Formats: sequence, C-alpha cells, structure tokens
Amino acid sequence: MDMLTFMENRIDQMDFAGDLNINWDGDIRSFELEITMVGQTNDLEIENQEGGTADQEVTYDDALLIYDQQKVAGDKYADNYLKTIPFNGRQGIEQATLTGLFNYLETLLDDSMNDFLDFLDPEMSVATFQINWSQADYQQAVQEAKLAGAAGFFSYPKY
Repeated sequence: MDMLTFMENRIDQMDFAGDLNINWDGDIRSFELEITMVGQTNDLEIENQEGGTADQEVTYDDALLIYDQQKVAGDKYADNYLKTIPFNGRQGIEQATLTGLFNYLETLLDDSMNDFLDFLDPEMSVATFQINWSQADYQQAVQEAKLAGAAGFFSYPKY
C-alpha cells in the first residue's frame, strides 16, 4: 500500500467532527494534511488571525506537512505547520510513523474539537484556541505502532 492510499483510508475511518483533506504536491513530493474546524460564535466577539472580527461562524485551520526530505527542506516550513514529518523519497515513510501519526491524530483532533467548542462557549472562560501538538504523545503512538507490528514502509505513490 502506498502513503496516499493509507492516509485516505484512515481519514475515511476517522470520526472527526471537523474536516480533513489531503493536498498532494507531486512536483515536490509533499502532502499537506489540512485540518478545519467550524463553530458558531454564540454572540461572542472573536478576533480572527487577520485582526478582524468573526460574525456568526468561526473557522479554525491548521495543517501538517509530510514531505520528501530529499526534495524539501521541511525545517524551513516548521513555523507554518502544526507539525512537519519527513519521509525518504520514493521509498516512502515507515509504517509505524504514519500509523502512529494517525493513531495520535484521532485523540488530538477529538480533544482539540472539544477545546474549540469550549472556546466558543460564552459560559467558559477560554481566551484563545489552538491545537496543541505533543511531541511526546506522538512519539509514544509511533512506538506503540512498532510494538503492534507496524514494520516496513508505505511507498510514495506512483501516479
């Protein structure tokens, strides 16, 4: 199985109230995994990233970059993404890395959606919202995937 097929299958299986999309850039061999959450302002005055005020609906966007380290200097983009994850050219990415990532994402996105809804609740006193990546939890999920038998690589797609 290739990386793209695995990611599409896992996204289809996830029970996430937001939206997940994959943008594949074949020229630089990278995948952007876009995360979108939408909620109602509940008559709160919420400032967006551009300094404006949200009207009725608030959208929160973030993304992960999964990139070919032979084509892209992913560290240069780390500030623009929730997380950047390298892979090794056409060989692809270790199964444990991608499996662990999606196992961790299920928990992270569920918790983040709850935090987002708390942020939008006028009875809660949550001043800001962002998805909080835990490198330790991610690494633990990758290790658990290895212990569960995830071995080998998901290859880069051949389209």
